[in-house]
Amino acid sequence: MTLYGIPPAGMRRAMAPESGRDHAHAIADAAHAWWTANRGGSSDRAIAVGTLAALALSAPSRAEGPDYGPLLLPLDDEQLVDTLRASWNTFWTYDPDLTEAARPLHDWLSHTTDSAIRGLADYARVLVRAGLLEYCSDVTRAESDDVLGLLITRMRSYSARQSTGEFFTPAVATNLMGDVLFSADRRPGDLFLEPAAGTGTMARSTAATMRFCGTDPAAYRWWLNDLDRVNAACCAVNAQLWRLGRRVTVSCGDALNHPRLLEEAVRERAERASAEQKARPVLYPTTSRPPFWPWQSVPPS
Repeated sequence: MTLYGIPPAGMRRAMAPESGRDHAHAIADAAHAWWTANRGGSSDRAIAVGTLAALALSAPSRAEGPDYGPLLLPLDDEQLVDTLRASWNTFWTYDPDLTEAARPLHDWLSHTTDSAIRGLADYARVLVRAGLLEYCSDVTRAESDDVLGLLITRMRSYSARQSTGEFFTPAVATNLMGDVLFSADRRPGDLFLEPAAGTGTMARSTAATMRFCGTDPAAYRWWLNDLDRVNAACCAVNAQLWRLGRRVTVSCGDALNHPRLLEEAVRERAERASAEQKARPVLYPTTSRPPFWPWQSVPPS
């Protein structure tokens, strides 16, 4: 039985590419193809990536978890936007500082227009059909590649990347570098600092190596920085998808030339976000009852 031509979760898991890396590329390819055909290529990049990020955050917390697809598939554009707001509300409750760091991916939800949300329900169905929920619910699969980074790369032209000197390191290369970074003399509590993190794929590789060696990445501290606001926002989301734990700092700025100024900005942002979350527990008002996202009460480790 299918709904909107999309099979249930068990069948989607069986149909998914065996390689997590191939699965990530299939999701990014499907997302980019739909956006190019229906929304004009790289326009509204934050909406395309932000929608994928919100749905990724709402994936079940374990591979054999419940199927949230049937909750998403019948929604129209406005209902889906309401659900995206609910997903970011949950993230806001769990970690207000990282939610604030991810603002470039969700700020558009505070002032939506008909043109901005046109077709988003169909876009979400494409992501569900491609197995996004199943991909993100399996941490081993999710950390095999950076699906957010892959989509951003596809949505940025070669000339645009050249103008900023931007280069996304392929997963094959970062996997080898991750093995080097996590050496035997690393101890829990040590800091992994990436001043030019992009969307965080080096942290992904290092965390994967840790897990392979029987070490929990959440036992360490992570600081991911990038000059691009959308890249840094993706780092905040990826920190959750890759289960980096509660001691993650994400920043956007020049970490090489002005590290002290960056530290001060990050501290002030965290304090503001914590105070605002206490004063405003709900980041975005919602009009419909949101689905129960799996880590609303039990955050990922």
